[in-house]
Amino acid sequence: MGLEPDRRLISVIGDGSFQLTAQEVANIIRHGQETLIFLVNNRGYVVESEIHDGPYNYIKNWDYAGLIHPWNAEDGDGLGIRATTGEELASAIERARKHKGGPVLIECQIQHDDCSRQLLKWGSRVAHANARPPQPG
Repeated sequence: MGLEPDRRLISVIGDGSFQLTAQEVANIIRHGQETLIFLVNNRGYVVESEIHDGPYNYIKNWDYAGLIHPWNAEDGDGLGIRATTGEELASAIERARKHKGGPVLIECQIQHDDCSRQLLKWGSRVAHANARPPQPG
């Protein structure tokens, strides 16, 4: 007998985007949806940093995994877990698979500049295009 497939909805979101939509996790908890949220916490807008670096790309860090507790209030069953290593992430995924009755948010902490070569190349091209003078229409 193998493991049963996990049938929950899976979502991946960055910390910057999450700060714009975080309140929706309270609705996920309210409805008892068994959603698995991987929140990639790189402390800012890395995509934007690769196009044009500036202080506006570095956002205030939140205790993302800890936010589940106040959203649970008196009747929720969400679970927040923080993972900073591959081993912790594997353990968090195992805990998430066993959790029933509400969402699981796994905060995956990575370095701000941890990104692919493709993103670096794309950011460089967009930055170059943005530096062109306006073209006559």
